[in-house]
Amino acid sequence: MSKVLIITGQFVPFTKSLGGILRVYSFINSLKKKHEVYLIVSKPPKNKRYGYLGINKKDLKGVNIYYIKNNKYNFLQSIFNLNLLRNIFYLLGLDYAFSIKNDYVNLSNEIIKKKKIKYLIISSPPFSLFYLVKKIRNKFQNIKIIIDYRDGWSTRFNNIINYPLKFIVKNFIEKNILKNSNYVLATTFKIYSKLNKIIKNKKKIFLIRNGFFIRPKRLINRGKKIRIGYFGLISEHHSSYRNIRVIYDSIKNNKLLQNKIIFEFYGNNEIRDKYIRRFKPFKFNNNLPYKRALSKMTEMDYLLVLHTERSTSEEMVTSKFYDYLASGTHIINIFSGKNELGELIKKLNLGYNVNYEKYNLEKFFLTLKNKTKKIKWKKNFNFYSRDYQNKKLLKIIK
Repeated sequence: MSKVLIITGQFVPFTKSLGGILRVYSFINSLKKKHEVYLIVSKPPKNKRYGYLGINKKDLKGVNIYYIKNNKYNFLQSIFNLNLLRNIFYLLGLDYAFSIKNDYVNLSNEIIKKKKIKYLIISSPPFSLFYLVKKIRNKFQNIKIIIDYRDGWSTRFNNIINYPLKFIVKNFIEKNILKNSNYVLATTFKIYSKLNKIIKNKKKIFLIRNGFFIRPKRLINRGKKIRIGYFGLISEHHSSYRNIRVIYDSIKNNKLLQNKIIFEFYGNNEIRDKYIRRFKPFKFNNNLPYKRALSKMTEMDYLLVLHTERSTSEEMVTSKFYDYLASGTHIINIFSGKNELGELIKKLNLGYNVNYEKYNLEKFFLTLKNKTKKIKWKKNFNFYSRDYQNKKLLKIIK
């Protein structure tokens, strides 16, 4: 049995969304069967609780969780939260955990020394946590450090505007962090491929995709309207990665579509635009417990993935995609630019890819029909389960 310390940004019950949390949760599930697991995460300002969102608390029994209070918000982080200079701040690692990274270091050092931790996993974003690598390495030479890329860091942006800063971060910060790490995990093939070009030792990097936990029983929707479900965070802000306005603008003047389609959004969302909030085809609902959300996915005619930010679209394969896949419901992927998720949907014949900058969304929705058939399950879909993917992590941690 080895002792493993996992460090990440947020965790239940203090997080709005399950996204990256499910990855860490799945790591815990896989590791705790044979190893002793410790977890360090942050609490948001005011310690707002969102609950466990359907995560089974029994799976966390025996896991030692340490919460760091994050009440040290500074001016730069306030700007980050307002989406100003967001991409620049992302590259520099000026995120919600930046101001408490020393708290992370101090607590990590204490736990590593006291508990004799053998393996350390740092899962990011927030990428300010990767700055911990060198400080911990300097103090503990023999610890095995594993850094986990849930998203790309310097590789994330493709636009020319960010290239100079991207070059600096990649060559003078990220390379040094990778050098001081023993193993590197990547969630998508694009991230894996780009990191492979940076890392000299190819044996230290592993592609461990996100995946599904369970396959819920498929329910058939018999309603007259086409039901399109979306699960997770969404926004109406023009700089959001998931800007609902691209859908709103495409159908707001089409009465036929408004009577034909209903979009059901589930998540801890705060839509401030009154016209969008009251738009007849949009139904905004609170976040559902995880298993209930999986069941609700099976009731839909289609499930929606939305990524509206061009420069970050290439590496994107959202965690909920795998739950969508397990539900057997056809997927509509709306995006701009290049998109790895689109390649997967096309390869596995799971639904539709719509580049909204090249194809008219109004026309697409007009041609959409009710689908009540289940996606034909294939044996190779089992490759995308969390258990299957996490076997690679278990080979690293012995």
